[in-house]
Amino acid sequence: MQRRDVMLGAVGAAAVGMAMRARAAAPAAPAAPSASGHQALVDAAFACIKVGQACQQHCLSLLSKGDTSLAECASTIAAMLPAVEAVAQLAVQGSPRLKAMAAVCAQLCRDCEKACRKHEAHHAICKACADSCAACAAECDKVQA
Repeated sequence: MQRRDVMLGAVGAAAVGMAMRARAAAPAAPAAPSASGHQALVDAAFACIKVGQACQQHCLSLLSKGDTSLAECASTIAAMLPAVEAVAQLAVQGSPRLKAMAAVCAQLCRDCEKACRKHEAHHAICKACADSCAACAAECDKVQA
C-alpha cells in the first residue's frame, strides 16, 4: 500500500464523517402528513426555519464585515427560530400546548417580518424571510382561532 492510497482513504473517511454529521444536524421535515391535523402549520414552520437560517447567515456575514444595518434582523431571527422550531414540534405531536405557543410564535414571526421588510428592496433573502414569517404567523393564527 502506498502513502498516497493511505492519504486518499483518510480523506474519504473524513468526508463521509463530515457528511454524516451535517445530515444529523439538519432539521428534518416529517416524511408523512401530520396525524395531528396541523400539516399546513408544520409545512409553514419548516419553510420559515429554512429561510430564516439562510437570512440569519446573511446577516451574520454582513455583521462580520462591519455592516451593522442588519443587526435588528439578526436579533429578531435569533428570537424567532427557536419559537418556530417549538411550534413545528408541538404541531407534529398534536400537543395541547400548541395554541399557546402558536400565539407567541406568531408575534415573534411578525417582529422578524417587520425587521426584514425594511431591507427587502436591497436583500432578496430579507424579502424571502419576511414572506416566510408572514406565512408562518398566518398559520399560527389559524391554530388560535
